[in-house]
Amino acid sequence: MLRSSIKQVGTPVESGQMKYSHHRDAMDKSQQFNPDIYKHWTEDHVRFSDLDPVGHVNNNAISQYFENARAFLYMTITPSWPQGERVFVLAHIAIDYRRELHMPADLRIGTGLLRIGRTSVTVANALFRGEDGIAWCESVSVLIDQKTRNPMEIPPDLRQHCERYML
Repeated sequence: MLRSSIKQVGTPVESGQMKYSHHRDAMDKSQQFNPDIYKHWTEDHVRFSDLDPVGHVNNNAISQYFENARAFLYMTITPSWPQGERVFVLAHIAIDYRRELHMPADLRIGTGLLRIGRTSVTVANALFRGEDGIAWCESVSVLIDQKTRNPMEIPPDLRQHCERYML
């Protein structure tokens, strides 16, 4: 369930701007924390329940910030998500932690697509506190048919919407 305090902000960058290669792991590590490349943004904040016993934000909470950012992106490109006939589901996730995070903190999560495959998309997220890059996430989500629960090819209309968020 999405947290009510999270809000979606910003709009996608117009097409025609420089895009990165469309193969997996295409993003140069020097670009991971460049806020100018991300096409979709959400805001969040650290909660007391996000902390571990020594006062750091727990790794699971950081994963949830990324999950909510992906969910907002999916709701943007597939407005009926997650109740529609087709839905993106998480198949793989990798998170790199760069800096510690504590409470209080206002957060921004930048999101974009690294790759659009036949049945899946590769998503990149960067978590920022102010201008500081805290963590970076790469994940793969597969489009499935809600009735059969099987992967389905990304149809042309959805592919077109996804392309607006390519990095």
